[in-house]
Amino acid sequence: MTGATAAALVAMVAGVAAHRAPADTRLREIVGEAEALRIRMLAIVDRDVEAFGRVVEARRCTGDARAAAVSEALIGATEVPLELAAASARVLEQCAEVLPRARPSTLADIGVAATLAAAALEGAALTARANLEILPASAFVAESRRRLDGWLRQSATLRARLPRAGEDSDR
Repeated sequence: MTGATAAALVAMVAGVAAHRAPADTRLREIVGEAEALRIRMLAIVDRDVEAFGRVVEARRCTGDARAAAVSEALIGATEVPLELAAASARVLEQCAEVLPRARPSTLADIGVAATLAAAALEGAALTARANLEILPASAFVAESRRRLDGWLRQSATLRARLPRAGEDSDR
């Protein structure tokens, strides 16, 4: 929900800017992309609940099939927050792209969007990493960690360029 709210704010800020700059087709594209991300992120919430249910069911298995069932369910439960992390990183990119075109009255909104997108990314990374700690070492685990590290580095870089609480909005 946090990431979806961030995407909605990006769409709003880009929409306000597009209204004032109708020739800027990129702003209209960002509105559409942000809206698609908002919808996707809301769907991820439902998929996360379903993936958790599969982990619970797998842990109830007994016998030889239990370990494989839990591992498979954990991989599925890790893919969901990985998707959320990727979407959150994209929302942060959109915040940075919209910022120079944003109306002064919407700078706080883009700052809130960036804060929420970064929080969604960090939350997704925490969840994914908790699952990865349980899984046996594999290419999936290594690649997932690499991707998370990249998104978190990108987030820190972008956050440094975007409005934050306690700063003047002279951007």
